[in-house]
Amino acid sequence: MHRLYSIIVIIIFLFASPIQVASAEVELAEDVKAEIEAYLENITSEYGIAGQSLVVLKNGTIVHTSARGMASVELGVAASENTVYQSFSLAKLFVNVAIMQLVEAGTVKLDISVSQYLRDLPRAWQHITVRQAMSHMTGLPDYYQWPSPTPETQHDAFQSVTNKALEFEAGSATRYNQTNYLLLKMIIERTSGEEFVQTMTTRMIDRLGLANTSYGGEYAVVAGRATTYRSASGVLARNVHVDQPDYMFASTGLNTTVLDMAKWFAALLDNSLLSEDSMAAMWTPVLLNDGSVANFANGWEFAEDDHMRIVGHGGGNRTDVRHFFEPGNPQSITVIYFTNGSARNLWPGSVSNEIARIIRRD
Repeated sequence: MHRLYSIIVIIIFLFASPIQVASAEVELAEDVKAEIEAYLENITSEYGIAGQSLVVLKNGTIVHTSARGMASVELGVAASENTVYQSFSLAKLFVNVAIMQLVEAGTVKLDISVSQYLRDLPRAWQHITVRQAMSHMTGLPDYYQWPSPTPETQHDAFQSVTNKALEFEAGSATRYNQTNYLLLKMIIERTSGEEFVQTMTTRMIDRLGLANTSYGGEYAVVAGRATTYRSASGVLARNVHVDQPDYMFASTGLNTTVLDMAKWFAALLDNSLLSEDSMAAMWTPVLLNDGSVANFANGWEFAEDDHMRIVGHGGGNRTDVRHFFEPGNPQSITVIYFTNGSARNLWPGSVSNEIARIIRRD
């Protein structure tokens, strides 16, 4: 009976999981995997990382996974590829794709004013476009001023900034800002006719079967979620509590695993979430008023290295998703790297960049 049960479980897993298994064309050489593992071991010691999980994809196919350290130091729980992490600002990636889905449906246009979708905005805000909000080019004042107390409600958040002047002319600069994504949340709710979490659950989580992905803030009870740590004068300590009210869920509050994030990214790359044209448009550089390239391409952190484009996002200085590709070339590398904190302030984006460099050098 036990053997029959095991066979049934395996069959269900094989047919239910859309995650691809690496083929010979995209698999990593063993020496490359070994170099990646040696690098992870080195930074574990150098930065005092509590726990970390990694998935690497080539051309949308998983080619390497890794996990080490502790999801909970106090409870002695090891980190794994199935450890749930607070992803912090990686939540914005789901929002970016949802907005592009609404663009595909003809419900939203990126280059018209947010006031076309949201009534009663301050006069100074009404010329700001959806694209500028996605790419942090609005000049809006930020309601989130940590370590000052987070406004308790969405109404309080708006009231704290509506009478403040713009910090710069819209489109003239880039400044990371949570107010932008509150506007995008409201646009998603207004155009979909649903509460934000329900829309995102339908469009992303349930659609792709992301079984270990959910919304919930700092105080939510989330099964399998890692304890979050911080640096306290070079020593690992429990993270200070950071309020994540429900109205902030377009900016933060997404809990997920590296495997679920890999499934989401694979679906993005095989055009299950967006068409090829929408993908190309989303990852096209956005220009500032003076013609220079902005730091974000429709909400994705954007950089170029020779002919390579790099798009992605970090979260809470603990998680990172980074995609490396050349326009028109089907070859790509995606690195999904999560930690629950370190004693000596590691920037996760540097890990993604280094792992991609190791693979590209091969």
